[in-house]
Amino acid sequence: MGSLSHYFTKNISFNVSYMKQFWQENLQEHRTTNTFVPDISNNPVSSLAMMQFVQRKQRWEVDNVNAYFNFTYKTRAFFHQTLVGYDSQIWEKQDGGRQDAARGFMLKDGTVASSYNPANADLYQTMEYNGIVLPKPNVHPFDLSPGAQNHRETGAYVVNVINPLPPALTSTHAAYLQHLLTWKKFKLLAGLRQEWFRDITNFKNDNQTSFDNSKLLYRIGLTYSLTDDINVYGTYLTGYQPQSNTVSLMPNTGNFTGSVSAAKFRPLTSDLKEFGIKGRLFKKFSLSLAVYEINQRNILINANNPAEPDELVQRGADRSRGFETEFTGYILPNWHIYGGYSYIDAKIMNDANPVLIGQRKENTSKNSVNLWSRYNFSKVSFLKDLGIGIGMLYQSSKVPWFTRSFELPAYATLDAALYYSLFKSKLQLALNINNITDKAYWIGAQNYLRLFPGAPRNFLLTAAYKF
Repeated sequence: MGSLSHYFTKNISFNVSYMKQFWQENLQEHRTTNTFVPDISNNPVSSLAMMQFVQRKQRWEVDNVNAYFNFTYKTRAFFHQTLVGYDSQIWEKQDGGRQDAARGFMLKDGTVASSYNPANADLYQTMEYNGIVLPKPNVHPFDLSPGAQNHRETGAYVVNVINPLPPALTSTHAAYLQHLLTWKKFKLLAGLRQEWFRDITNFKNDNQTSFDNSKLLYRIGLTYSLTDDINVYGTYLTGYQPQSNTVSLMPNTGNFTGSVSAAKFRPLTSDLKEFGIKGRLFKKFSLSLAVYEINQRNILINANNPAEPDELVQRGADRSRGFETEFTGYILPNWHIYGGYSYIDAKIMNDANPVLIGQRKENTSKNSVNLWSRYNFSKVSFLKDLGIGIGMLYQSSKVPWFTRSFELPAYATLDAALYYSLFKSKLQLALNINNITDKAYWIGAQNYLRLFPGAPRNFLLTAAYKF
């Protein structure tokens, strides 16, 4: 990694940076297939999660370059700052990568079936669970019963999904122009960015294939200073993201392995409109208010295909509208307070399933609240080096990513902290106690079998020294 800056004059400068990265992945993991194990009559056994075992190896090299000229100048009453630049990102996936998996059901001849067909039940090996006869899974199921013992011995698995990961090269090159114009109480920011993207599958092989995307992105923002302490603003910007790296970094997406091109997925595009006000009140408090709308198109979501549990498909469009506010400041010189509130109305606007249109977007809370307050006992002699803090976090309910059969409940957690300063406040010790009530809660979910719990009660001791 390296960077270089040079001033040609006090108004013209040049900056360039380069970063090289190498990384490799050697992964072995158990995960669910998003379904329960069926019994011999194909009825789901709700205490047994169907499992799969995944092995993945891949190596990457990444090159990043960013270079730009910065010009500052004045014309009459206008001040200008102009950036002209170029950047690139090149990801090369090395040859020799692979992702293999063991999943499905064992047949009597020792082979594996990807799914269970009760019409051919006589062909399947069986096992018994609490008096229930089951077709035998290739990977031992996960018992959800309280106190159940779940041991994993991978040696008996039959690896039945073999996927060599082809070498690949994805590159993004971009040229951009940005201009900031200042006149009296106005600041106008405008920018253009042209991106060129290329994906090469089976890189440097005889059966090499490629595709290209390009997109012109733009942004514009205007700020007006009502007073020295209060500003109003509005902004509009567009976004764009090819799907290749999303898929390449997680190649277990069913139907995207081997030589299938990532051109199967259209690029993610988006736009943002936001208006707001920021200010400082009474020289003590900072306050911000904003309303916004975010639109996204061509979103990758799970296909809910039990035979290919990680297969992806694309949704047409999502829209999120909302507002958020934050305030921070000192009620007293030794009493600081922070608070934030967010409301998001996130909906599905276009989907291949018409039933979903107009429904809530997944994994998004409508209401969020965050509060924190700290008090230092600076005026009490025997407590002058001591401080206390207390806060809370609230999140309303969410819909899981892959199912609408249930909701994650709302939750609130309570946190606290003790602070102690030494050596004339140069050293501060802090003991944070998070989730004081040890509340069980869920921060997100894909489905009933992939729930993500929040952290239980925990303690964090830190020390900070000012030189």
